Amino acid sequence: DEKASSNVARAADQLRGVLDAIGWEPEPADGITGFTVDFGPPHVPIANALAAISPDEQFVFYINFGYAAPPDRRDEIARLIARANWGLTIGNFEMDDEDGQVRFKSSVNFSGVELTAELIRNAILPAMTAVEAYADAVADVLLHGKTAQAAIASLDADHS
Repeated sequence: DEKASSNVARAADQLRGVLDAIGWEPEPADGITGFTVDFGPPHVPIANALAAISPDEQFVFYINFGYAAPPDRRDEIARLIARANWGLTIGNFEMDDEDGQVRFKSSVNFSGVELTAELIRNAILPAMTAVEAYADAVADVLLHGKTAQAAIASLDADHS
């Protein structure tokens, strides 16, 4: 409908403004209403982010890790993701079982209301916080062969 379409357009403008204000140099995403952010070399642990506005008035923010889980590590990273997600109140880690890509997703439905800068930031900040908290554990499992249990134990030891 026309009202939702107008709201999506305003949301995209608002999103661009927030990403510019953060200093992330967003680039228009291909084929969707949204933006990609390249965090620059070395692309590890984080490669990029995708901030998208769906036609049904949802803002979705993805943070993509710079490495994928090889087939022999996917079960272990799935265990780590399950443990990490249990303690999160906003957003979640996910893995594509086909290619092993690992990412974090945060979102907000803004159907019928304006997507404000505050709502955008309130979706981005928990995503950044969660990725920062668990990036070392993801790397330990994917790159260093640790078990999910050992990676979580290392995080717990670092924060006690």
